[in-house]
Amino acid sequence: MGKEKLTQRQLKALQTKKDLFESAITLFRQKGYDEVSIDDIAERAGTAKGTFYTYFKSKDQVIIEQFNKIDEQYLQVFKSFNNQQSATEKLMRFVKEQHLYCSHVIGIDLLKIVYYSQIRNKGEAVEVIDENRWLYRLVRNIIEEGQASGEFRTDLSSEELTRMVVRCMRGTLYDYCLYNGQFDLVEDGQKFFELFINGVLKQ
Repeated sequence: MGKEKLTQRQLKALQTKKDLFESAITLFRQKGYDEVSIDDIAERAGTAKGTFYTYFKSKDQVIIEQFNKIDEQYLQVFKSFNNQQSATEKLMRFVKEQHLYCSHVIGIDLLKIVYYSQIRNKGEAVEVIDENRWLYRLVRNIIEEGQASGEFRTDLSSEELTRMVVRCMRGTLYDYCLYNGQFDLVEDGQKFFELFINGVLKQ
């Protein structure tokens, strides 16, 4: 059974949410996260302030929406893998695609804002370290495949190795922010992860 066709009202709601999201992201880039108010976002999107709260609980929820979009990109990369690729090749490609997406699509200014919003989080759940995210689930799948094929060590669990890999991925992005993009994220990332995989993940 195919997907039901969306009504005009549903399509309008999706467009309104998209407009609010894009307005917020644009303003975050231009003015900085703390300098942007809900009123600013609503005004730029051409909606009332109350409309914003129909779709997002807070500015932080906009950032969570950005994480969802990033994870959708991870899923598309994972689906593009083929059975002829080794787990090592898949992991290297996965990391490369993350770095390409973050440097060329997200951009360093928004990347800083995404991390800042999570670091300043006041005791609430932090989206970036949620192990139910596609990022964790997909990396774990690659790790388990590598363990089953004998490529990756088995004296540590797939969960432990996944956390190590994701921490290195996140750490590389954070370092990129600290250096204000003054090194090639893709090139340096590939060098680092080749050493990491050969020196830590493999037996």
